[in-house]
Amino acid sequence: MRRTLVTAVLALTATAIALGQKQSSSRDQRSSVEQAIRQLDRERIQAQIGADAVALDRIYANDFIGVGPSGTVRTKAQVISDFTSGDLKFQSITTDEVQVRVYENTAVETGLSTMVGQDKGKAVPRDTRFTRVWVKQQGRWRLVANHYSLRITQQ
Repeated sequence: MRRTLVTAVLALTATAIALGQKQSSSRDQRSSVEQAIRQLDRERIQAQIGADAVALDRIYANDFIGVGPSGTVRTKAQVISDFTSGDLKFQSITTDEVQVRVYENTAVETGLSTMVGQDKGKAVPRDTRFTRVWVKQQGRWRLVANHYSLRITQQ
């Protein structure tokens, strides 16, 4: 009886340790993905400001669809063309309150964005909320969708 009890306690202890290690590993992996997404988003912002077609091509998925704060829908090709032609130009983009949630090979990034720029000569809405969807494709994270909404401030 005593030997069975000791064996059961050892088995439960080993299981608890293994589960703890698995949870820790999962947390570490999630944190690593969050850091990768945040870094890619910083690169995306710099590529947009600098109209860097090579970087934009690397970051955006081929089937990307984006919806701007004015409701404008753009594909990857349109985004790259609009930035390189100068139709869409940003002087600055900052983000705040960014959260990244990871679901296996998908990450959803949300937050606030403050943009200073022009879209075909008209000022872009300055204060927006955003949702971006990133998917790991062929070992690399790519932006597959984004959506901006006007940020309404409470008075």
